[in-house]
Amino acid sequence: MTASSQTMRGSFSQPTQRVASGTIAVAIRPARLDDIALILELHREAFADKFGGAFGAHATDQGVAALAATWRRQGALALRGMFVAEHEGLVIGTTTVRTWEMTSADGGAAENAFHAELGCWRATRSLFALSLLDHKIEHREGFVSDVAVLAPYRRGGVARAMLARAEQEAILRGRRYLSLYVSAGNEAARSLYQRLGFYDVRVRRSFLAWLIFGQGHWVYMRKDLL
Repeated sequence: MTASSQTMRGSFSQPTQRVASGTIAVAIRPARLDDIALILELHREAFADKFGGAFGAHATDQGVAALAATWRRQGALALRGMFVAEHEGLVIGTTTVRTWEMTSADGGAAENAFHAELGCWRATRSLFALSLLDHKIEHREGFVSDVAVLAPYRRGGVARAMLARAEQEAILRGRRYLSLYVSAGNEAARSLYQRLGFYDVRVRRSFLAWLIFGQGHWVYMRKDLL
Protein backbone atom coordinates (compact mmCIF):
# COMPACT_ATOMS: atom_id res chain seq x y z
CA MET A 1 0.00 0.00 0.00
CA THR A 2 1.38 3.36 -0.87
CA ALA A 3 0.30 6.92 -1.40
CA SER A 4 3.83 7.95 -2.22
CA SER A 5 4.46 10.55 -4.87
CA GLN A 6 6.93 8.10 -6.39
CA THR A 7 6.02 6.70 -9.81
CA MET A 8 7.75 4.39 -12.28
CA ARG A 9 9.43 5.37 -15.49
CA GLY A 10 9.90 2.72 -18.12
CA SER A 11 9.73 -1.04 -17.66
CA PHE A 12 11.54 -4.12 -18.86
CA SER A 13 8.47 -6.21 -18.02
CA GLN A 14 8.16 -9.54 -19.79
CA PRO A 15 4.85 -10.91 -21.13
CA THR A 16 2.52 -12.63 -18.70
CA GLN A 17 4.14 -15.75 -17.28
CA ARG A 18 2.28 -18.76 -15.91
CA VAL A 19 4.04 -20.19 -12.89
CA ALA A 20 3.40 -23.35 -10.95
CA SER A 21 3.61 -22.10 -7.36
CA GLY A 22 3.11 -24.95 -4.94
CA THR A 23 -0.43 -26.21 -5.38
CA ILE A 24 -1.63 -22.94 -6.91
CA ALA A 25 -0.94 -22.14 -10.57
CA VAL A 26 -0.71 -18.39 -11.08
CA ALA A 27 -0.23 -16.07 -14.03
CA ILE A 28 1.99 -13.11 -13.16
CA ARG A 29 1.60 -9.99 -15.28
CA PRO A 30 2.09 -6.21 -15.00
CA ALA A 31 -0.75 -4.42 -13.22
CA ARG A 32 -3.21 -2.40 -15.31
CA LEU A 33 -5.41 0.58 -14.51
CA ASP A 34 -8.50 -1.62 -14.61
CA ASP A 35 -6.97 -3.64 -11.75
CA ILE A 36 -6.99 -0.67 -9.35
CA ALA A 37 -10.17 -1.57 -7.45
CA LEU A 38 -9.12 -5.22 -7.04
CA ILE A 39 -5.60 -4.28 -5.96
CA LEU A 40 -6.81 -1.84 -3.33
CA GLU A 41 -9.31 -4.30 -1.87
CA LEU A 42 -6.53 -6.87 -1.66
CA HIS A 43 -4.20 -4.35 0.00
CA ARG A 44 -6.94 -3.30 2.37
CA GLU A 45 -7.17 -6.88 3.61
CA ALA A 46 -3.46 -7.67 3.63
CA PHE A 47 -2.35 -4.33 5.11
CA ALA A 48 -5.26 -3.70 7.49
CA ASP A 49 -2.90 -2.31 10.14
CA LYS A 50 -1.45 0.25 7.73
CA PHE A 51 -4.84 1.29 6.34
CA GLY A 52 -6.21 1.66 9.87
CA GLY A 53 -3.20 3.62 11.04
CA ALA A 54 -3.02 5.90 8.03
CA PHE A 55 -6.73 6.64 7.61
CA GLY A 56 -8.33 5.69 10.92
CA ALA A 57 -10.41 2.64 11.72
CA HIS A 58 -13.63 4.31 10.56
CA ALA A 59 -12.30 6.02 7.44
CA THR A 60 -10.73 3.21 5.44
CA ASP A 61 -13.38 3.52 2.73
CA GLN A 62 -12.35 7.13 2.21
CA GLY A 63 -8.70 6.08 2.29
CA VAL A 64 -9.26 3.51 -0.45
CA ALA A 65 -11.06 6.16 -2.50
CA ALA A 66 -8.16 8.60 -2.00
CA LEU A 67 -5.60 6.04 -3.14
CA ALA A 68 -7.72 5.08 -6.15
CA ALA A 69 -8.12 8.73 -7.12
CA THR A 70 -4.37 9.28 -6.76
CA TRP A 71 -3.50 6.38 -9.03
CA ARG A 72 -6.08 7.39 -11.64
CA ARG A 73 -4.75 10.97 -11.68
CA GLN A 74 -1.23 9.64 -12.18
CA GLY A 75 -2.38 7.31 -14.94
CA ALA A 76 -0.48 4.24 -16.11
CA LEU A 77 2.77 5.43 -14.49
CA ALA A 78 1.23 4.90 -11.06
CA LEU A 79 1.30 1.10 -11.46
CA ARG A 80 4.59 0.66 -13.28
CA GLY A 81 6.74 -1.84 -11.48
CA MET A 82 3.69 -3.50 -9.91
CA PHE A 83 2.77 -7.06 -10.82
CA VAL A 84 -0.36 -9.03 -10.06
CA ALA A 85 -0.79 -12.78 -9.66
CA GLU A 86 -3.94 -14.24 -11.22
CA HIS A 87 -5.53 -17.59 -10.46
CA GLU A 88 -8.47 -18.68 -12.60
CA GLY A 89 -9.00 -15.07 -13.69
CA LEU A 90 -8.96 -13.67 -10.14
CA VAL A 91 -6.27 -11.26 -8.91
CA ILE A 92 -4.98 -12.96 -5.75
CA GLY A 93 -1.64 -11.25 -5.17
CA THR A 94 0.55 -8.22 -5.85
CA THR A 95 4.13 -7.11 -5.58
CA THR A 96 6.09 -4.07 -6.73
CA VAL A 97 9.78 -3.61 -7.52
CA ARG A 98 11.20 -0.08 -7.75
CA THR A 99 14.56 1.36 -8.73
CA TRP A 100 15.91 4.84 -7.97
CA GLU A 101 15.48 6.25 -11.48
CA MET A 102 11.79 5.36 -11.46
CA THR A 103 10.92 7.97 -8.85
CA SER A 104 9.61 11.38 -9.78
CA ALA A 105 7.30 14.08 -8.50
CA ASP A 106 3.64 13.36 -9.19
CA GLY A 107 2.62 16.97 -9.74
CA GLY A 108 0.60 17.02 -6.53
CA ALA A 109 -1.71 14.16 -7.57
CA ALA A 110 -1.63 12.52 -4.13
CA GLU A 111 -2.14 15.76 -2.22
CA ASN A 112 -5.01 16.87 -4.46
CA ALA A 113 -6.75 13.51 -4.40
CA PHE A 114 -6.35 13.11 -0.64
CA HIS A 115 -7.69 16.59 0.08
CA ALA A 116 -10.67 15.98 -2.19
CA GLU A 117 -11.55 12.65 -0.57
CA LEU A 118 -10.50 13.19 3.05
CA GLY A 119 -10.58 16.91 3.71
CA CYS A 120 -7.65 19.06 4.78
CA TRP A 121 -6.92 17.67 8.26
CA ARG A 122 -7.35 13.98 7.46
CA ALA A 123 -5.40 14.34 4.22
CA THR A 124 -2.48 16.00 5.98
CA ARG A 125 -2.45 13.37 8.72
CA SER A 126 -2.70 10.45 6.27
CA LEU A 127 0.04 11.73 3.98
CA PHE A 128 2.33 12.28 6.97
CA ALA A 129 1.60 8.79 8.31
CA LEU A 130 2.35 7.17 4.97
CA SER A 131 5.56 9.19 4.63
CA LEU A 132 6.88 7.34 7.68
CA LEU A 133 6.93 4.18 5.55
CA ASP A 134 8.93 5.72 2.68
CA HIS A 135 12.33 4.36 1.70
CA LYS A 136 15.10 6.16 -0.20
CA ILE A 137 16.15 3.76 -2.94
CA GLU A 138 19.86 3.48 -3.70
CA HIS A 139 21.29 3.36 -7.23
CA ARG A 140 22.10 -0.37 -7.22
CA GLU A 141 18.92 -1.42 -5.41
CA GLY A 142 15.71 -3.09 -6.50
CA PHE A 143 13.27 -2.29 -3.70
CA VAL A 144 10.33 -4.65 -3.18
CA SER A 145 7.03 -3.55 -1.63
CA ASP A 146 3.30 -4.34 -1.73
CA VAL A 147 3.82 -8.10 -1.29
CA ALA A 148 0.26 -9.23 -0.62
CA VAL A 149 -1.76 -12.41 -1.15
CA LEU A 150 -5.47 -12.94 -0.51
CA ALA A 151 -6.00 -14.96 2.66
CA PRO A 152 -7.47 -18.13 1.06
CA TYR A 153 -4.42 -18.43 -1.22
CA ARG A 154 -1.64 -17.93 1.30
CA ARG A 155 0.94 -20.65 1.93
CA GLY A 156 0.46 -21.87 -1.63
CA GLY A 157 3.66 -20.49 -3.08
CA VAL A 158 2.10 -17.35 -4.56
CA ALA A 159 4.38 -14.91 -2.70
CA ARG A 160 7.41 -16.99 -3.66
CA ALA A 161 6.43 -16.82 -7.35
CA MET A 162 5.87 -13.06 -7.20
CA LEU A 163 9.22 -12.47 -5.51
CA ALA A 164 10.90 -14.54 -8.22
CA ARG A 165 9.33 -12.22 -10.78
CA ALA A 166 10.49 -9.18 -8.82
CA GLU A 167 14.02 -10.61 -8.78
CA GLN A 168 13.89 -11.16 -12.54
CA GLU A 169 12.81 -7.54 -13.06
CA ALA A 170 15.63 -6.25 -10.87
CA ILE A 171 18.22 -8.32 -12.74
CA LEU A 172 16.92 -7.07 -16.10
CA ARG A 173 17.39 -3.53 -14.81
CA GLY A 174 20.97 -4.29 -13.80
CA ARG A 175 20.42 -4.00 -10.04
CA ARG A 176 23.03 -5.41 -7.70
CA TYR A 177 20.66 -6.44 -4.94
CA LEU A 178 17.01 -6.82 -4.01
CA SER A 179 15.72 -5.39 -0.72
CA LEU A 180 12.58 -5.03 1.36
CA TYR A 181 11.26 -4.14 4.79
CA VAL A 182 9.35 -6.60 6.95
CA SER A 183 7.83 -6.10 10.39
CA ALA A 184 10.20 -7.43 13.05
CA GLY A 185 7.30 -9.42 14.52
CA ASN A 186 6.27 -11.10 11.27
CA GLU A 187 8.20 -14.32 11.74
CA ALA A 188 6.44 -16.17 8.90
CA ALA A 189 7.38 -13.55 6.32
CA ARG A 190 10.93 -13.22 7.62
CA SER A 191 11.36 -16.99 7.44
CA LEU A 192 10.14 -17.04 3.83
CA TYR A 193 12.49 -14.24 2.82
CA GLN A 194 15.42 -15.99 4.49
CA ARG A 195 14.66 -19.19 2.60
CA LEU A 196 14.71 -17.17 -0.62
CA GLY A 197 18.19 -15.83 0.13
CA PHE A 198 17.48 -12.56 1.94
CA TYR A 199 19.49 -11.66 5.02
CA ASP A 200 19.06 -9.06 7.77
CA VAL A 201 20.94 -5.79 7.31
CA ARG A 202 19.53 -3.43 9.92
CA VAL A 203 16.47 -2.63 12.02
CA ARG A 204 14.50 0.55 11.40
CA ARG A 205 12.92 2.03 14.52
CA SER A 206 10.29 4.76 14.61
CA PHE A 207 8.38 5.89 17.68
CA LEU A 208 5.90 7.81 15.51
CA ALA A 209 5.26 4.73 13.37
CA TRP A 210 4.65 2.75 16.54
CA LEU A 211 2.10 5.32 17.71
CA ILE A 212 0.29 5.38 14.36
CA PHE A 213 0.60 1.81 13.09
CA GLY A 214 1.11 -0.14 16.29
CA GLN A 215 4.52 -1.34 15.18
CA GLY A 216 7.76 0.57 15.21
CA HIS A 217 10.43 -1.98 14.27
CA TRP A 218 11.03 -3.13 10.70
CA VAL A 219 13.89 -5.29 9.50
CA TYR A 220 15.61 -4.21 6.29
CA MET A 221 16.55 -7.36 4.38
CA ARG A 222 18.68 -7.76 1.28
CA LYS A 223 19.38 -10.40 -1.35
CA ASP A 224 22.54 -10.10 -3.47
CA LEU A 225 21.94 -10.57 -7.19
CA LEU A 226 25.28 -9.86 -8.90
